[in-house]
Amino acid sequence: MTIILDNYTIRKTGPIEMLVRFNLNVTAEEAQRKVDRWLLEQVSTLIGAEEPTLIVGEQTVWRVPAAISFPSLGRIGVVGTVCVDVESGEMEDLGKCKAKIERYLEEEIKPKLPPYKMRQRLV
Repeated sequence: MTIILDNYTIRKTGPIEMLVRFNLNVTAEEAQRKVDRWLLEQVSTLIGAEEPTLIVGEQTVWRVPAAISFPSLGRIGVVGTVCVDVESGEMEDLGKCKAKIERYLEEEIKPKLPPYKMRQRLV
């Protein structure tokens, strides 16, 4: 599991002491499943959730990457992230997340895809 400490100012050298306390009520797996279900139902069946990173800051969240894969091309890459609060399990700013994912797909992924080739039907 990766943990990122966000918005902490530290000295360049010397001892550092931090005290962080939060209730981890939602596991990484639960957060990933929750985001995966939302992506499949609300964004695209081609986009799935990957392994989350724990982000410790003003609010502690699981940052869950959303990656797109195509049957003919395989996994293309991460197209966005969704944050899940570790205490409440609430997913944050879903409308904003969906809009960012869709914008990234349109601007970054779509122009790089090869032309679609229809398969010929066997009679």
